[in-house]
Amino acid sequence: MKRKKETVGAFLILAYALMFCLFSGSLFAAATDEERLIEGAKKEGKVVWYTTLTTMEADTMGKKFHEKYPFITAEVWRSGAEKVFLKIQSEAQAKRNVFDTVMITAAEGELMKRKGLLAKYQSPQRKFYPDALKDAEGYWTDLYMNLNVVAYNTKLVNPREVPKSYDDLLLPRWKNKMSMDTKAYEWFANMLKYRGEAKGLDYMKKLGEQNILFRTGRTLNAQMVAAGEVEIGIACYNQRIEEMKVKGAPVNWVGLDPVVPEIHPLAVSANAPHPNAARLLLDYLLSKEGQALIASFYRIPSRTDVDPIIPNLKKGLKIMTPSFDMVDNYERYTKLYRELLMKK
Repeated sequence: MKRKKETVGAFLILAYALMFCLFSGSLFAAATDEERLIEGAKKEGKVVWYTTLTTMEADTMGKKFHEKYPFITAEVWRSGAEKVFLKIQSEAQAKRNVFDTVMITAAEGELMKRKGLLAKYQSPQRKFYPDALKDAEGYWTDLYMNLNVVAYNTKLVNPREVPKSYDDLLLPRWKNKMSMDTKAYEWFANMLKYRGEAKGLDYMKKLGEQNILFRTGRTLNAQMVAAGEVEIGIACYNQRIEEMKVKGAPVNWVGLDPVVPEIHPLAVSANAPHPNAARLLLDYLLSKEGQALIASFYRIPSRTDVDPIIPNLKKGLKIMTPSFDMVDNYERYTKLYRELLMKK
């Protein structure tokens, strides 16, 4: 009996020792990976980041990254998603490897992946992100999401009149009194998927008969609602509405079912001139510190342990799982959008 207890005791000691070694080894390996990136980045001394964030937001994040890693100069170039994509595509055709890290919208990000312009990188920060917000193969992780909601002017729209469903937007009450962005293609494609092709197209045709006023830019459309030029804004971003509310604008929003998200993949270039600095920047942007910065811009962080500064930005909303179906039929969806909604 004594020998049996000694054997069990020895086994437990051995098991604990093995677990300690494995745990210590994984920590050592992780530390070595980060140290390797830092040492490599020190030699590179620079990182080039293409992004669709605003100039203020991009510059702020670039400066914070430089403060954390003063041996790396962060060069930020920002523009709209289409221009960023065209710039990258043009550079690739000319065999000019310029950018290291990119943040762009979903459709363009998926196209870049398919064209072999992105590198796989399993950032240690990815474990804090939902599966729906990161590429299963490791090509990208979502930096933040925009949520398409219905905005309304609180002085012009009675609380009892606030739409409770998308079908409410078809009421005669809203004819000639709504606005929308000229390029809300992802919202359009996802709504067709949700409703089913036939029912979705029928709905969009009826919505187009409401004589919607179209202007380019979600922020501009939100401003039109606030100014009373229209009473309702379709597919506006709720974080912009909340930002305007804080400044005293007479606006509010409602998240109709389903709320269509727009994600912003963050990835490393397949031909990054500064590959270590590129990965270090991506890790920083996905870190808790980086996502807290995203939240400070009134945006919605995708990281699970970082909340928006305004909790109701995503709380209680029925958010669709992001879809890349639009990429396969981009021209068709944009054509239908213009024909059915814009009457062009």
